[in-house]
Amino acid sequence: MSGTNITQIEAAQRSEVIKVSSYKIDLDLTTGAETFLVKTTVNFAGLKPGATTFIDCVGKRVISAKLNGADFDPKFDGETVFLPALAAENVLEIEHEGIYSNSGEGLHRFVDPADNEVYLYTQFETGDARRMYACFDQPDQKATFTISTITPKHWEVISNYGIEATKDVDGDRKHIQFATSQVISTYVTAIVAGAYKSVHDEYKGEKTIPLGIYARKSFFQHVDAENIFEVTKQGFAYFEKTFGLAYPFGKYDQIAVAEYNWGAMENVGCVTFHEDVLIFRSKVTERNYISRATTIHHEMAHMWFGDLVTMKWWQDLWLNESFAEWASYMSVSESTQYKHAWTEFNSVRKNWAYRVDQMTSTHPIAVEMEDLDAVRTNFDGISYAKGASVLQQLVAHVGRDNFIAGLRKYFAKHAYKNTELSDLITELEAACGKDLTAWVNTWLRTAGVNTLRPVINLDADKYASVSVKQEVPPLPLGSKELRPHRLYVGLFDVKGDALVRRESIEVDIAGQLTEIKELAGKNAADLLLINDHDQTYAKLRFDDRSVETMKKYLGQLDDSLARGLIWASLWDSTRDGELPASDYITIALNALKGESDISMITATFMQIDTAIWAYVAPKNREAIRLAVANAAEALLDGAKPGSDHQLQYARAFANNAVTPAQFDRLKAMLDGAVNGLTVDAELRWYIFICGVKRGVFGPTEIAAEGDRDKTAHGKQYVAYAHAAIPTREAKVAAFKSITTDDLSNTIHSYKCRGFNENIHCDLLEAFVDDYFDAILKVWETKGFEIAETTATLTFPTWAISEGTVTKAQHWLDVTGKDASHALRRSVTEGRDAMTRALKARAVDATR
Repeated sequence: MSGTNITQIEAAQRSEVIKVSSYKIDLDLTTGAETFLVKTTVNFAGLKPGATTFIDCVGKRVISAKLNGADFDPKFDGETVFLPALAAENVLEIEHEGIYSNSGEGLHRFVDPADNEVYLYTQFETGDARRMYACFDQPDQKATFTISTITPKHWEVISNYGIEATKDVDGDRKHIQFATSQVISTYVTAIVAGAYKSVHDEYKGEKTIPLGIYARKSFFQHVDAENIFEVTKQGFAYFEKTFGLAYPFGKYDQIAVAEYNWGAMENVGCVTFHEDVLIFRSKVTERNYISRATTIHHEMAHMWFGDLVTMKWWQDLWLNESFAEWASYMSVSESTQYKHAWTEFNSVRKNWAYRVDQMTSTHPIAVEMEDLDAVRTNFDGISYAKGASVLQQLVAHVGRDNFIAGLRKYFAKHAYKNTELSDLITELEAACGKDLTAWVNTWLRTAGVNTLRPVINLDADKYASVSVKQEVPPLPLGSKELRPHRLYVGLFDVKGDALVRRESIEVDIAGQLTEIKELAGKNAADLLLINDHDQTYAKLRFDDRSVETMKKYLGQLDDSLARGLIWASLWDSTRDGELPASDYITIALNALKGESDISMITATFMQIDTAIWAYVAPKNREAIRLAVANAAEALLDGAKPGSDHQLQYARAFANNAVTPAQFDRLKAMLDGAVNGLTVDAELRWYIFICGVKRGVFGPTEIAAEGDRDKTAHGKQYVAYAHAAIPTREAKVAAFKSITTDDLSNTIHSYKCRGFNENIHCDLLEAFVDDYFDAILKVWETKGFEIAETTATLTFPTWAISEGTVTKAQHWLDVTGKDASHALRRSVTEGRDAMTRALKARAVDATR
């Protein structure tokens, strides 16, 4: 695979030889569409004079290289410059020709089809700063940065710090000099440039912080500055108060960038967002506003945890991301209008963690990262959502006040420095007075998820005893740990048509069986909920009485987070083959009639879709599909015009339409034939593509839709639609393009998604062998992002059979036995998901 890698050992060895103090980076971004010029001047100490080392530098060619004023042969191999013997103090000057990326790595170049304006942005995590400038690209080599650019005169240029000076170079170009930064790591430096438009404000708190929002010129009309600024200011106020430390840097710009691989990135003072996360060009539901708010606060939390205090090496990536995840949901729920953000965390993020943690590729939260490829592989549900869930449990274990006190000492003690997990644990232990060694070992250094289920003995209609039984993960998953849990047990009763919480008590669970003595003698509840308030990380099961209550009253339970826990348990039981998928869908469709939380409605319809195509036995599928389509249509017809529910049910109906009459309704919806529903650009494309993949629309209609929407988004959807045409010819063309063409990251991922539609499961069976034949070559010839996307998104997920599992296993054992860990993990996880699907189908077949 083309790209770069560095091992932890190499990074540690290099840090024994050098210590960087400053970078001066001078960029010329006017030299053409393929490459740019950059001169990098690095000042660094030689800790072992006479020793040699290397500096990371990816590009087309090195133009000149000087160390302490003397030219040297860089022995440049496209990725590395090898240095001669070092002095005690060194000045290194490297001028090279860099290469623009179209994969979202390094310095990415995008041309807006709406107006042909050029836009650039950088994405440097984990080790891609070297793709723009020569650097010692590892997080512990923090330094100051002084950046300048030469660009077209009409461009905006944004970096980590404010502009110090601007001057004309000639009639069409300008030179911008940015202020020197504080001490930061290479991966959070940034340049964003192009014909951006902006809007500005300021936050006045511990200090005044200039705020900016930037977007492409053709996209800027959709910027919702009022809400974005409001949420941003609320985040600053919350974090300054909670962390006891003012925002440590200067300005704070948030930039929506096209063709982004991630949701967002915490570059110091210059946060980049996937433009569809930050800006909504069409009507969206509150779930999207919650997601945007948590993303804004997530990146903001990184300014303290990650940017100010930075991990020494990437094995603490999980702590970086888990902390930001936990802090963002805490701050959004407590400082903004989105009080139920934790419900969204439970229904979307935490389910992600449970799914990943039950695969054979599961790993401890805190795990060694031997090289950058391992790091890239572990940007997963364990490093983000499981880690955040476990931090929530740590807060409960040590006490929130103690946790915050320990955090404040940690920030103050290690500002502008690098740390390891032990540094944080030291401050938390000092604050709470507990030895956390055992807690860290059982929660952070072992894998897998425990299951908690009630053991109830009744005396008439009262509890004689209630215990919580804890089970270890089934073989071969995870560890055999029985973890300590501080959690709440909630009792809920049916009152009229509602299910209402009677009380909730906090208890400590440990070992295999823990009796809850506080419940003895109490009236038996209609629903007993372990982990009420979602304070720990565990799979939940229920007693028979609670199960019957859930079937009838789930939609009427008066607490959204409690409902989310039950929804998650139902879904997990389905995935485990304990609850037939057809029964899950029946329960879900009944509960959806009363469900008010839009995040759960959205997540549930996604899960129903997966259940239909992965877990329902083929013999039951057509009847279930019709039931879901009819239910979604009824919910759509009953929804309040113009409401979030109406919008979500319109999407659910479009994605589940199955009869000729429903196909006709899809066509009518494109003409706006639903009372109060605005069929704007995004909804129109969604409905249209649902029609394409059902054969309702074809190439002629796709071309017409593309002509209606000559934007970057329209171009992406056209690529998706062509790949989603349900013919052999369309699939062959899409697969060939995905695996051989030089596509931008976004067009590539949209083609992958259109190709691999679950509704086309029969068509996709013919591509199983093609997939296993192609992926090694793709890995060897494409960059990491494109290669991993191909391996993951085109895996034969929907060609579900024992034969596909056998072929996946053969590839792992023979063809791909020496493939990279990241590629093997993609195949392993695809195999695991299919094995689970086959088990669930077998259960559903007996229904």
